[in-house]
Amino acid sequence: MIPTRRLSRPPGTPRRRHPRTVALCAVAAVAGCQTPGAPDRGVRPIRLTDVGGYLEFVARDREIEQQSKSGRDRKKTEETIFEESLRIDVEGSVYHPNLLEFTLGGLVGLLQQDNSEIVNERTRTHSDDGDIYEFDLSGQFFKKKHYPGQVFARRRRAIEPRRFRSSLETTTTTYGANWQYVHPKMPTSLQFNQTTVDLNPFDPEEDDGRQQNSALRFETGYRFAQHNSLSLAYDRRSIEQRPFELNFDTDELTLSHRWDFGLDNRHRLDSEINLFDQRGTFDIERRRWREVLRLLHSDTLNSWYVAETLTRKQGSLSGVPPIDETSFSLSATLEHELYQSLSTQLLGFYRTQNFKTGPRIDRFGGQVSFDYRKRNRWGNVRAGYRLRAQREERSGGERDFEFIDERRTFRDPEPITLTAVNINVASINITSEDRLTLYRRGTDYTVEAFLDRVEIRRIPTGEIADEQAVLIDYIFTVGGSFDLDTLNHQFNIQQDFDFGLTPYYRLRRQDQRISPSDATGAVAEDITAHIVGAE
Repeated sequence: MIPTRRLSRPPGTPRRRHPRTVALCAVAAVAGCQTPGAPDRGVRPIRLTDVGGYLEFVARDREIEQQSKSGRDRKKTEETIFEESLRIDVEGSVYHPNLLEFTLGGLVGLLQQDNSEIVNERTRTHSDDGDIYEFDLSGQFFKKKHYPGQVFARRRRAIEPRRFRSSLETTTTTYGANWQYVHPKMPTSLQFNQTTVDLNPFDPEEDDGRQQNSALRFETGYRFAQHNSLSLAYDRRSIEQRPFELNFDTDELTLSHRWDFGLDNRHRLDSEINLFDQRGTFDIERRRWREVLRLLHSDTLNSWYVAETLTRKQGSLSGVPPIDETSFSLSATLEHELYQSLSTQLLGFYRTQNFKTGPRIDRFGGQVSFDYRKRNRWGNVRAGYRLRAQREERSGGERDFEFIDERRTFRDPEPITLTAVNINVASINITSEDRLTLYRRGTDYTVEAFLDRVEIRRIPTGEIADEQAVLIDYIFTVGGSFDLDTLNHQFNIQQDFDFGLTPYYRLRRQDQRISPSDATGAVAEDITAHIVGAE
C-alpha cells in the first residue's frame, strides 16, 4: 500500500490569509457589505469581519494483494483517487453582532477515481469523475438577550479506506436550530437537528447505504424555590437506515422533581417518571418510576436509597415472542470516611423480574468494600477489598431473548466472547458498524461454542480487520428452575512511586454453587486469578 500524500495545508496549522479576489469584492459591494479594512461609511446591512480560503490537492493510491496459501485464489485491488478543491470562509454580522452573527464556509472541487480488481484470472475496472461540494453555515441570533437562538447547516465528506474492498465515500449533511429562554424561574430550550449520512462505495457492484436521523428535544422546568424544582424533557427521534431496513420513531417523556430538605438542606430526594415508546421495525414500550433518597448524617457518614419499578414490552427482529416484563428493585448504601484515607461502604440489594410468558428471576445479596489510600515517603499506596454475596432464584418455564446490535471489537489474538448462557449459535449475525456489510461465517469469522460461553474469531483472510468494531445480533435462552449462589472476592494493592513506576497485585476469586446440580439454565463457575504487574 502506498501512503496517502496530502498536498494541502497540514491539520492544526494556522490558516494563511490570501488576498481577496475581485469577485469577492464585487459580491460584497452588490450586497452592501462592509469588508474588512474598508472605511466605515455608515450602517451597513451586512458587515464582513474576516474572509479567507485555500486551495487543496489530494492524491491517494492504494494497492492490495491477497494470495491464499491453501489454494490458487488470488485477489489484487488497485485504487487511485485525485481531488482538487477550493475553500472560502467568511465571518460577519447583519447590522450588529448582537442581532445576527454568522460564519459561512464553502468548498467546491473535482474528484477522479480509478479502481481495478483482479480475482484469479478475471479483471474488472471502473472509473468515475464527480463533484465535491461542502458547506458550513452557522448563525447566532440575539446572543445577548434572554431568548438567544442559533441555526446551522453543514455538509462534510470523507473517504475511508477499507480492507480488501474499495474505499467508501461518506457524505454527512446536518442542519438544525436551537433556541433558549433564559429565565430564573422557568428556563426553557428547544433543539432540532437532522443528520443524513450517504455511504457510497467506489465499487459499483456494492450497494449504497443511507442513514437518516432526526431529533427534537424540548426542555422546560419550574423552580418553586431554591431547593425545590420540577423539570420536563421530551425527545422525539426518527431513524431510517438501508440497505438493512431499520426504521423506527421514538417518543420519550421524562418528568423529574428535586427537593432538598433537612438542616441546611443537606438531604435530597429525586423523583423521576420516564415514558418511552418506539414504533417501527420492532416496537418497545417502557414505563419507569424511580425514587432516590440521599441522606447526609454527618461530615463522614452518608447513605442513599434507590427504589425503581419498570414495565417493558419489546418486539423482535427474528420471530422471537415479544417480551412482556415487570420488574422492581430496591437498594440501600451506607458509606463512611475515616480521616480521608479509609472509605468503607455497605450495600444491600433486591431485584425481581416477572415475564408474562416465561420465568421469574429474583436476585438479592449484599456487598462490603474497603478503599485505603495513604501518602508515604515514596509516593502513594492504594489498596482495596470487596466481598460480594448474591443469590439468584429462577422459576418458571424457558423463553428466548434477542440481543440486537451488541457492539464489540476484534483484537487479535483474543476472540470476542459472548457470556450469555444457551446462545443459539445459528442465530449469530455480524455486520459492520455502518450496516453496509453482512459478514459470512466460515469466510470472515468462526464460532466455537463452550458450556459457559461462545467465542468468535476473525479469519485473517476475511473482510474483518484487526481492531475493527462490529455489531452482533443473537438469540439466547433464559429459564429453568434453579438457585445460584455466588461469592466474589476482589483485592488489589499498588504503590504509585513519585518517579512514575506503579507495581501492583490483584486477586479475583469467585465461588459458585447451583442447585439442583443438573440444572441447564446456568453454569456454575469457580475462578481464581492472580495478576502481578507494573506500569
